[in-house]
Amino acid sequence: MMWLVLITVTLLLPLSGKVQTNTYNVTFQIAVLLPTDPQLPYDMEEVKPAIQLASDEVIRRSLLTNQYPFDVRYGNTNSSYITGPLIAIDFYAKHQADVFLGPVDGPGLAAVARYSPHWRIPVISPGGGFNYHFDNKREYQLLTRMLHSSKTILHFISRAILPHFNWTSVRIIAERNVVEAQSECYMLMGALCRELGNPNNKGESKDTCSHSIFDVDRKNETKEKLRKTLDEAKVEARILFVCMDSNLFRDFLLMASDLNMINGEYVFVYLDIFRLMRKDMNLISWYKKGVSEAENDKARRAFETVLILAVKRPDTERYQEFSHQVNALRNRTNTSGTSMAELVNPYVATFYDAVLLYAYGLNRTIESNQNYRDGFSVVRKMWNLSFEGSNGIVQISETGDRVSDYSLFDLNPKSGDFEEVGTYFGVNSSFIQLKDIYWIDEVKKTPVDVPPCGFDGRKCYVYKNPALPWIYFTASVTSVVFILTIIAFWYFKRVSFEAQLKAMNWIIEPDDLFSMEDLGVKYKLLKRERHKRGSVHHTPLSDEDNDTENGAAVKTARFKGSIVELKLIQHKTRIDINRLLLMEVKTIKDMQSEYLVRFIGACLDPPCLVNEFCSKGSLQQLLENSQIRLDDMFKYSIIHDIVKGIMYVHNSDLQAHGSLKSTNCLVGSRFVVKISDYGIPSLRCSLHQKYPANSDAYYKSLLWSAPEIIRDPHAPIQGSQKGDAYSFSIILHEIIYRRGLFATNETGVTPKEIFHSIKSGNETRPPFLGDNTLYEIGYLMKRCWQENPADRPDFTSILNTIKKLSKKFDNENLVDNLLQRMEQYTNNLEELVKERTNDYLLEKRKAEELLYRLLPQTVTAELMAGKQVTAESFEAVTIYFSDIVGFTRISAESTPLQIVSLLNDLYTCFDSIIEAFDVYKVETIGDAYMVVSGLPTRNGDLHAREISRMALTILDAVIHFRIRHRPDEQLKIRIGLHSGPCVAGVVGLKMPRYCLFGDTVNVASRMESNGQPLRIHMSPTTKGLLDKFQTFIIKARGQVNLKGKGEMLTYWLLGERDGLQVPFSNDSDIIDNQNKTETLSSDQ
Repeated sequence: MMWLVLITVTLLLPLSGKVQTNTYNVTFQIAVLLPTDPQLPYDMEEVKPAIQLASDEVIRRSLLTNQYPFDVRYGNTNSSYITGPLIAIDFYAKHQADVFLGPVDGPGLAAVARYSPHWRIPVISPGGGFNYHFDNKREYQLLTRMLHSSKTILHFISRAILPHFNWTSVRIIAERNVVEAQSECYMLMGALCRELGNPNNKGESKDTCSHSIFDVDRKNETKEKLRKTLDEAKVEARILFVCMDSNLFRDFLLMASDLNMINGEYVFVYLDIFRLMRKDMNLISWYKKGVSEAENDKARRAFETVLILAVKRPDTERYQEFSHQVNALRNRTNTSGTSMAELVNPYVATFYDAVLLYAYGLNRTIESNQNYRDGFSVVRKMWNLSFEGSNGIVQISETGDRVSDYSLFDLNPKSGDFEEVGTYFGVNSSFIQLKDIYWIDEVKKTPVDVPPCGFDGRKCYVYKNPALPWIYFTASVTSVVFILTIIAFWYFKRVSFEAQLKAMNWIIEPDDLFSMEDLGVKYKLLKRERHKRGSVHHTPLSDEDNDTENGAAVKTARFKGSIVELKLIQHKTRIDINRLLLMEVKTIKDMQSEYLVRFIGACLDPPCLVNEFCSKGSLQQLLENSQIRLDDMFKYSIIHDIVKGIMYVHNSDLQAHGSLKSTNCLVGSRFVVKISDYGIPSLRCSLHQKYPANSDAYYKSLLWSAPEIIRDPHAPIQGSQKGDAYSFSIILHEIIYRRGLFATNETGVTPKEIFHSIKSGNETRPPFLGDNTLYEIGYLMKRCWQENPADRPDFTSILNTIKKLSKKFDNENLVDNLLQRMEQYTNNLEELVKERTNDYLLEKRKAEELLYRLLPQTVTAELMAGKQVTAESFEAVTIYFSDIVGFTRISAESTPLQIVSLLNDLYTCFDSIIEAFDVYKVETIGDAYMVVSGLPTRNGDLHAREISRMALTILDAVIHFRIRHRPDEQLKIRIGLHSGPCVAGVVGLKMPRYCLFGDTVNVASRMESNGQPLRIHMSPTTKGLLDKFQTFIIKARGQVNLKGKGEMLTYWLLGERDGLQVPFSNDSDIIDNQNKTETLSSDQ
């Protein structure tokens, strides 16, 4: 239990401890996990010299910049599947290992290789070659196998040996270790059984399949069990593939000799997967010490029927040189001494190649500016790579397995030794026969897998029966009757089929379709219009009217009490009925599935298809609605529905959909996704021509199509099943990431660019992001969009994968699933309503604030309540008027934009000032600024004081104001004040204005127009009100002739005690100069 706790804690250690630094100072930690056992070919002491040589070679080849790039640490696993992983954990936690070399034993390697993705540390090992479990790169993501793989030897058998000898029917016999439950032989032969297409490899002795696995318990084996195994095999096969211990295989052949199977009819193909485990790397032998010469002779003859498949032994000059270097280095460190000419075991050489491979991976990772501490980045650079190794060129496949070569051996009857008669090259999957194969007793012809007379000889048995003529006669009559019955049945089906074609009960009259308001096409109007014109032709609606792919309203109508969808057919004036169309319609009319949109019928003129209506719209609309949340179960349900629908289409007479898109996947009222736009290819070609050529919508509609269809100008409209698999992968990407088709909104690439990239031969695909919770579906998606159509899975395989991945939802039945979908959709709608309500309230508040800025709040309230605003009379108010002196001259010397900037700066300043006083801004007209106090809220006699203080503050601000485009010029304004009664009211319905009326407004305007620059001119009425406060400094100006008023004594407001004052230079500034006043007045 302690080591389980240690493993769990270690897996949770943070990965942020590895930080990319300067590569000139980096030393990479290599952890070697091997046992110390001289009986094993991968003994740690045997491997150490090879690793040292590899480290020196890395420096010699300048693969890494550091002078001492590797720090190698060794851990003794004792060949224990417990000790090995614990040592790996220790290396990871304490020494921050960068790569693991080993373990070699299967259980230990499986554990470490499963941990490594969590640690992001690569694992390189010669082990696990014949265990097909290690072929699963989704589980062992960072494992690289350096010796061989089960996939290569399986290809050797299925793609080279069997076709070369024209064998198709074989028998598989394997040894299984009952103590460990499995053995390498058992797993390898099980994989071979699957490779040859066996649906059942349970090893049952009565299995009718030609491929079976027979369990052999070596420890408790008896001659009776060997005999039974061979008895069962001999009646069903002539070619036997065998994998077991060499000594047991010798006994197996001796028993076959006793059963008369060493007669040239049987071939025993022995898979010697343990060859490299032997120190001398020799093949198995028929000779056995301590037995009689007669038994050895019997065994030798039996071995003449044997072909041996084994890993090719390295024999190049380069490998001999490498072995010499390893032995020399070992002899310097080991007193036992080793022959310099002795070839080292390939297990040792693989560790030399592993270090070089890791160095090349680091080199390529650093050159591409990626994180060389990230095992995933390094492994991607290690795979699909070739380099010079211990035995010449070492090639690593794109799945992380070394590409190995194999040899075929046959016994030379003269020498009694096995000789290489053929070589299989894994690089190009080619087999070359080097010598003629000796078949026992010098038979020149290759033994056949199925005898001409059958395994029991009954095919050649002749039995003479006196009643044979009557039997022949009876059989002939029966055959004739049977044939006539078939013909009659066929004729009846044919007549029935033709009757169904001619019935044409699918044709719908336009009068039977009742249009839906705001949705449907007005069929009644169209029909009347056709009668008025005296023509049966129909002008198709525009693309905008029929565009349902981009979210536009679906055309609907009511037919026999139900709502149906209308699919208008573009570029056709009417539907012409012919036999091809009748057969296509009958095909889809007979297709009934809950995962297909039901075809109801068609209108001939105007031409349209009538289908079942799906109220929730298309899948694309559902996915692009960010306000609808879809959990994993919901997404799995959507995917499941699509797969079921396409499987139904593939199993029907249509065989393919041809236009599978997320826009053609419609969502029903119960959230079941249904496939539409299937069948009737003679009409679909018109449906697909709905967009103008070279438009973005046109290219976007083609991005679901498979590359081979895009590149083929003569591709059939009905498509292909492999093309549907590609289209399904694009839909999967839309479902998983919900970022639109090819995520064009984020990548910035246009549909046209993507289309032409695919058409030119590039493997352009949507971006694959691994941070999604549905990453398993992501791997399925990548399989479905493979460039080669043959590499894409069929939908039966896809459905099985979906069922396996969705097992976590198995505890939820269909009703619960549907209810959860409905509940989730309801919650989304409630949140959407709440969000829209908040948005409305926010916009309402903004509108009210804007109205309060334009009109008084009391007036605004009455207008919003729908009341008529009546004018109101105010007994006493004070009105402020001001304008800019010389504004006409400034306007003539400035640009319009400069004038706008000047007025905006000035009135923004004024607006900020009036916020501090009990006043109301009435309006600004050009350079005139009008303010009033005492309305709309009455304030007694305070209105004169508020306006006066505001005027002094504004005048002080103007003195310090600077014009941006004329900084050296002093801006000057005239200010006029007057107090008295007035009437206020709202004028107009559009853009209503709050206006003041009365003589008080006119007098205030005269006070401003007859004033002087930078002076506050006021009437005696205002002066009388200010005298009540006894704080303002006022001086009489004298009599002023006001237009329409005659002579009037007016005053200057100079300031307020303990407050703002107008900065006059001398008293002469306030003397009335009538001529000067008139001049200034004319300047306005």
